[in-house]
Amino acid sequence: MFEFYTDADKKLSSLLEQKKLLCDSVDPFHLPPCPGIATYPVEMPDEQYSFLHEAAVIRFHGVLYASWYNNPKDELQGFTPIRGCKSFDEGKTWTDIETLAEDRSGKILYCPPVYAIWEDRLYLLMNEMVSADHIHGIDLYRLNEETGKFELLWHRPIPFKLNTNAVWLENGKMMLPGRVTELDQFPRPPAVILADNPESEYRIVYIQKDGELPDGTLLVHPEISCIADGASITMFCRNDDRQVPLIYESADFGEMWSKVKEHNIPFSSSKIYAGTLSDGRNYVIGNLDVQRKRLALFVSKKGTLEFNRGYMVQDGVSAQFGFGSMWHYPVCHEENGKLYIIYTVNVDESNRRGAVLSVIDIEKL
Repeated sequence: MFEFYTDADKKLSSLLEQKKLLCDSVDPFHLPPCPGIATYPVEMPDEQYSFLHEAAVIRFHGVLYASWYNNPKDELQGFTPIRGCKSFDEGKTWTDIETLAEDRSGKILYCPPVYAIWEDRLYLLMNEMVSADHIHGIDLYRLNEETGKFELLWHRPIPFKLNTNAVWLENGKMMLPGRVTELDQFPRPPAVILADNPESEYRIVYIQKDGELPDGTLLVHPEISCIADGASITMFCRNDDRQVPLIYESADFGEMWSKVKEHNIPFSSSKIYAGTLSDGRNYVIGNLDVQRKRLALFVSKKGTLEFNRGYMVQDGVSAQFGFGSMWHYPVCHEENGKLYIIYTVNVDESNRRGAVLSVIDIEKL
């Protein structure tokens, strides 16, 4: 149990099986700065859009694609389009921003964008909603490289809240982590979508059917992200109602899942993102405090879940930017020897938000 646990956290912790992921040699509350890192602004709040959230990034044919949802002022209230841009120089500069999906009436809200690459084609998925996190379906777009535009392939009334870029499993299946609901309702139980590819039929598999924890509480915003090793999957889970770090495990490519367990990386509220680097090491990134001022990256030994290195990506106000009341909602993509991390930044205490991209040389981790 961590010192910051409340009595309610301790009660939940006492009911969970423990999973040790972080090595004793790493003090998560005294981490060195991340080496080999460069951070660039992607989009900052302006007079038209003061709120930006849940960004995604991917590298395709040497170009970085970034997208997010915007709002003139308030999170997921009224007009909420998906917007995006590209970088041809590894994030240093970005093209003019384009609107990728919108409903000017504000009746359909869009959130969040996620990417997938299949058969040398780039896809963009996003949720349609009727109000905040009340899922109306999934839209699938495919990039037309001749025009440079994402073109809508279909809308399906799938009541599933997307969360991460597509994960490709060793059995050839595509997996999309997220959470599930009834149509036009709020999603609570964590789940995954399994499919042959982005254009095929989607099948939802519940990770936990009711979203209830052993202490009788319900999961709150259970955004999930995973590390896949063959048939074994470790799924990290956010839960805003408690400060207990949670995981689920599967041994059969996501078809069946363990009961929820506690792990010892002290992630708090906000999104967690996990994955595997091309050199065989695993990584996970998340916030170490409820205020989301401290964004940290942990890296494992090769081919294991023993996280023996930790680094601070952001810690309060940035000397580079002169702002940074919150750094949160990371999404990652690794290619070309670099880990690309896009995340939301609160530029002041009034909740005005933008997005930045950190590029990390993985050889230096």
